[in-house]
Amino acid sequence: MIIRPYVASDEKGWVYTKSLSYLFSSFFDDREPTKPDRDQDVFEDRIELVAEEEGQIVGLLDIDIYNPDYSRKYLYAPADKVAYFTNLAVHPDYQGRGIAQALYQEAYAQLLEKGVEKLAIFTREGDAANHLYQKWGGQLVCQDWLVVGVPKDLPQPSFAIDLRAQQIRLTGQDGQPQPYYLREGIYIVTKETDLAHFTIDTMYKEYTYVIELPKRANHHERKG
Repeated sequence: MIIRPYVASDEKGWVYTKSLSYLFSSFFDDREPTKPDRDQDVFEDRIELVAEEEGQIVGLLDIDIYNPDYSRKYLYAPADKVAYFTNLAVHPDYQGRGIAQALYQEAYAQLLEKGVEKLAIFTREGDAANHLYQKWGGQLVCQDWLVVGVPKDLPQPSFAIDLRAQQIRLTGQDGQPQPYYLREGIYIVTKETDLAHFTIDTMYKEYTYVIELPKRANHHERKG
């Protein structure tokens, strides 16, 4: 296995690996048909790595580095240079072989070289991922719940079918037509007691970690 920079021809393997990795995880809803471009209004740089074995992409890691303005205003961990852990995935058939660790070790060296001071990580429940981020020095700074369901106090519309127009007709409790109805979605809930407001289909706990990186030695110290 080799760890190397991502190149454009890796995109298909990148998408496959991420999709398969996330499919049976708490990130099942994070699916992308293409590899997103860096948002240049927010991020000034990006670290993009893949793990390759026998010509197949089996792991990937992306870290985006905020520009100075966003770094200093970043709510979770303000600093002169902050990075955001965008993607980490290992193909299910290759998990448990240290691939994530190898990807992070290479990324960590690049983060130090680029002078990044803090690395923010958002993840969901799951012992493997949380243990890994804690092992890497991640300090928990925030937690919340992601709820897929329906608020119990959401007004329930009446449904009818307009066969002539071939569409659903929604009517509110006041008898007036409704243009839309939020049936379910992903809601961010900050207090566990507030989960009682929902009829819950699926729920995940979300964790935010921050890894503080050591500052680079100055030129004199490096020569020392």
